[in-house]
Amino acid sequence: MTKFKFGNVVMVVSTQVDGNRKQRPALVIPDTGDDDIVLASITTTERKSKRDYKIKNWNQSGLLLGSWARLAKIACLSKSDVCRKLGAFSQSDKGKVALVWRKLYKI
Repeated sequence: MTKFKFGNVVMVVSTQVDGNRKQRPALVIPDTGDDDIVLASITTTERKSKRDYKIKNWNQSGLLLGSWARLAKIACLSKSDVCRKLGAFSQSDKGKVALVWRKLYKI
C-alpha cells in the first residue's frame, strides 16, 4: 500500500455533482496509513477566500498552471482513487498551508 505525505500532490478520480467521474489534482493532508487518504481539492479558478491558498511554487508541485488549494473543501477517498503522484508542495507552501489550517479550524 502506498504511503503519502502531507504536501504531496496527487491526481485522483472524483465523482462530480452530476455523477460524472473526472481526474482532478488534490493536496494530501494526512495519510494515517490505512486504505483512505484525506485530500483538499486544487483548482485553477482564482479564489480570494481566506479558506483558499494560492500555491506559490505550483510548477514544483507538478501542476501545469497556477492553482489554489481549497482548504475548506476536503474529502476522504480510497487510495485506489489515486491515479498517480504529481509532485509535492515546497516547504514554504506547506508551512503557509499549515498556518491557514490553524486559522481556519482554530487549532
